[in-house]
Amino acid sequence: MMKISFQDVKQTTTSQGQTAPGSVAQTPDGASWIYVKAAGAIAAGNAVVPNTAVGVDTVSSSANNLGQIVYITEASAGWTVGAYAGAYGVVDDGTGVGQVFKVMDNTADTLILFPAYALTTALAVADSDITLTFPNLVTKSAITDKAQQATGISQIAFASGEYGWVLKQGTGKVIAGEALTVDLSFVTGDDTAGQVLKGTTAKGAFDEQYLGYCRVANVAADQSTLVYVNVA
Repeated sequence: MMKISFQDVKQTTTSQGQTAPGSVAQTPDGASWIYVKAAGAIAAGNAVVPNTAVGVDTVSSSANNLGQIVYITEASAGWTVGAYAGAYGVVDDGTGVGQVFKVMDNTADTLILFPAYALTTALAVADSDITLTFPNLVTKSAITDKAQQATGISQIAFASGEYGWVLKQGTGKVIAGEALTVDLSFVTGDDTAGQVLKGTTAKGAFDEQYLGYCRVANVAADQSTLVYVNVA
C-alpha cells in the first residue's frame, strides 16, 4: 500500500497532482486514507459520500482511428472541459444497454473513454441513455438517510474543488448530532448534513451503514468526538 505522512493528510490542494482520486494510502500509525475531490465545502469531522449521479439522455457514440468506440457525444451538453474525468458510467436504456465504461477526459460535448473500457455496441442518439457516477468526487452525507455508502470521514476542512485525504480506517474525529456511546457504532443520518448519529440496535447493513465505533463520547450534541473509523 502507498505510504503517506501525517503532514499529507492534514492539507488540501487545488490541483490533483500525481495522485489519482480513489488512491488508498497508509500513514505511519497504520491508518488508511482515500484520496478524493470535494464537490462542495466539507467541514473537519464530516462523513462524506459520493456525489449525486448524473443522467444524460439521447447520446451517440463514435470510434477512434483504431476502431475502438471511445467517444460518447451529447451535442448540446455544454460540459466543463475535464469535469467528468475519472467518472464511471453505464448505458442504462436503449441501444447498447448494460455496457459499463470509465471516462478518461471530456470536451464540452464528448466523453472520451479509456480504450480498455471501449464500448462493444455503438449507441444510438434515438434511444441510448447513460448515467455517470463519481465515486471519488465527494460531498457531505445527507440528512436522515442512514445507508449512503459513505467514503470516509474528513479530518480537515475542504473547500469546493479541493483534493485531499479522508479517513477510511483508524482513530480520528467525527461530528456527532447526539452523544455517542463508547464502544458502540455510529452512522450517517443526523439532521445536519455530514454529521452522524448512534447506530441502531439490531439493524443490519441493508438498513444503515456501520462507520465505526465511539472511543470517547462527546458530552453534547453537534460536537466532535473521538472514534475509530472503519468504513468498508
